Amino acid sequence: MKTMKMRTISLLVALMLTVGAMAQEFHYGVNAGTNLAVQSELTDYYNNDQIRAGLHAGLTGRLEWQNGFELQTELNYEQKGSKSDTYTAKYDYISLPVLAKYSLGKSDHTALRFNINAGPFVSYLVNSEIEMNDEIGGNSIDMKDRSKDFEMGGILGFGMAYPLSSGNLTFDVRLGLGFTAYDDADNNPKNKYVGFSIGYEF
Repeated sequence: MKTMKMRTISLLVALMLTVGAMAQEFHYGVNAGTNLAVQSELTDYYNNDQIRAGLHAGLTGRLEWQNGFELQTELNYEQKGSKSDTYTAKYDYISLPVLAKYSLGKSDHTALRFNINAGPFVSYLVNSEIEMNDEIGGNSIDMKDRSKDFEMGGILGFGMAYPLSSGNLTFDVRLGLGFTAYDDADNNPKNKYVGFSIGYEF
């Protein structure tokens, strides 16, 4: 398992370096926003009402390439999990997404530029606990020993950028799907989230 983790991270880093060598221009920035996260089977689209509202924040780097194509990598702190009437499952990660972006061009009436993006991510677990609500006692159960410390998944998103000063104000909406299980004892439920973020790119 450790060998697979290292190969995956090495592949993502090699991809960034290869495309970076061919890039025309590099931009960096910051982002922050909210995740609406659930934990359920990957193909379960309807039973997703146990939503945990969490935060995410991080750093971004974007490489302009050719013909509207770009490569963006991020280093983010992300809160995932789920929430029911009796407990909140808190699963927090450091994530490294690598996204291929394609520019859809500018708006006819404003300076807004639109893009679609997709790509893989790898995440390392930094905290996992089950927090019971106050009616049950308000206790927390540490889940770190029962959770997988490594997650792989994919992202599909839509973004906007607006020129501001010498950089860009950015807005993003994305769907994140975990392809590997977060629970050591059950391979069926996965982390899933819809994320909304705002950022600034220099």
